[in-house]
Amino acid sequence: MRHYRPAENPSAFRKLAAAMWHAPNDPHIFGILDLDLTEVLKFLEQYNKERGCKATITHVMTRTLAMTLAKHPEYNAKIGWSQIRVRNSVDIFCQVSTDGGRDLSGYKIQGVDKLSIAGIAAALTKAAGDIRADRDPAFKRSRNMLQTLPLWALRIILWFMNLLTNKLDLDLPKLGMPRDPFGSAMVTSVGMLGIDAGFAPFTPIARCPIIITVTRVKPRPWVVGDKVEPRPVLRLCGTFDHRVIDGYHAGVISGDIERLIAEPGLLLTDAEQPTAR
Repeated sequence: MRHYRPAENPSAFRKLAAAMWHAPNDPHIFGILDLDLTEVLKFLEQYNKERGCKATITHVMTRTLAMTLAKHPEYNAKIGWSQIRVRNSVDIFCQVSTDGGRDLSGYKIQGVDKLSIAGIAAALTKAAGDIRADRDPAFKRSRNMLQTLPLWALRIILWFMNLLTNKLDLDLPKLGMPRDPFGSAMVTSVGMLGIDAGFAPFTPIARCPIIITVTRVKPRPWVVGDKVEPRPVLRLCGTFDHRVIDGYHAGVISGDIERLIAEPGLLLTDAEQPTAR
C-alpha cells in the first residue's frame, strides 16, 4: 500500500500555491496590533447611514493602510532585479474568497489613497461579485489554466511571469501579465471565518512588502484611564518584507494606524470633510 495518494480535485489556488512556494527562505517579519474600534464602529454606522453604503472594517483598514503608505512613500517599494524601486501609486490587492471559501482570488484597487471608504467598498463589492458570478474574464482564464496544468508546468509559467513582470518590469495585460499585478500591499479579511489572529504568507511573484490580515472583532479587556473595560478590539496582523520594512518602519506604520483609528474623521477624503459654517 502506498504511503501517499494524489489529492482529488484540488482547487485552482491550492495548485497555484503548490507550484509557487518552495522551501522557506523569505525574509518574513510579523507583528500584531490591537485596536480599540469603539470610535470606528460609531463612525462607520453613521458613515453608512449618510451615504447609503455597506462599508465594513475591511474597507476602513484598506483606506487606513493606503493613507499610511501615501504618507511614507519609501515603504511603498518593490525589490527588482538590481535595485529597490518605489511605486508612484498606492494600489492595494484585496483577497476575495470563491467557491464557498474553498478557493481564493483577489482584485487590485488602484489609487486607494485617493478613494473614499465608500469608493473602496463599491470597487471591491463589484469585483467580488464579478469573480464569484464568473463574470470576470481574467479570473476565468487564470482559473481554467490553473486547474488544467500540472504543477511542473505551473512552476515554469510562474517563473516566466516573474521574469517578465518583476525583473524586466514589462506590462503585458493582453497576455494576462500586467505590470505589478498585486500592487503596494495586500489586505485579506478572515474575521468572518471566526479567526482571532493569523498571518498570511507572501506571494513570491507579488513583490509587495506588506500583508495585513483583518481578523475577528471581539470584546477584549482594555485599559481606559485607571479602569479595565470590555471594548470591541481588532487584532490586526501584519506580515512584512524585511528587505523593505524593518522594526522602525513597522513602528511608524503602527503609530499612524492607531492615530487614524482613534480619530476616524481623519479617514474622510477632502471632498467628504464637513464644510465650516
